[in-house]
Amino acid sequence: MTSYTALRRFNENGLEAFEKVFTGQIDDAVVDPTDPDLTSSVQGTKTFATKDFATAKDMAEAVLAAIGTANLFELLPDTGFWAWLTFAMRDQLFKKSGDGTMKVGEVHRWYPSNPNDWQKGQRHLVRMPVLLLKTLGDDADHLLCGTPAVLPEIREQLTSQQDMFNPAFQQVARTLYFNDATGALKRGAGGKSGGTPRRLAKVRQQLDVTWDLEEREPSEIIATLPAEFSRFKPEATPS
Repeated sequence: MTSYTALRRFNENGLEAFEKVFTGQIDDAVVDPTDPDLTSSVQGTKTFATKDFATAKDMAEAVLAAIGTANLFELLPDTGFWAWLTFAMRDQLFKKSGDGTMKVGEVHRWYPSNPNDWQKGQRHLVRMPVLLLKTLGDDADHLLCGTPAVLPEIREQLTSQQDMFNPAFQQVARTLYFNDATGALKRGAGGKSGGTPRRLAKVRQQLDVTWDLEEREPSEIIATLPAEFSRFKPEATPS
């Protein structure tokens, strides 16, 4: 576990070093995340400690607590800030191969893209969980119950458009796919067959044509879903 007295952001030189680390050009050990030549502290933020967070929600809670009096929504487009957090938590987010290089995967998982580009921005392993928790609270449980290192299919399917941040829609998704007893997704929620999140994303587009989802109760929305969703509805799921 590593502790920092405040959250920080990479400057231009820091971002260059960050990219070189994540593209395998230099070793991560040569970059000091507190180096004043590469970083600066973010005013209003508090102490932050990295650790092996059990879930993405746990990680997001820790980041939100450390953000303190800083304004999260003003920080969303701050590439250096989210890159610094990604670097600080690299051991929790990325495994290393036998030669010591990080297995970082697709670039948008680690490099913060424009937050207004929902197809790319929602893939970031740190910023998106923090935004989801801040925006939706416990209604984001189904999106954040996995480990921080994993970008789950359900999050990709249900956050790819800005209007998916509708609380009623996410309450419906949580009711369908999250098991409160286990703190995990219900069996089959990660698949691609009928009634899964992939299908819910498409059905939502149909519902938007005739309904204002913000004016409907989640239970009312669930009751109108096609039969393919029956296996995920509360009455179909053993307690």
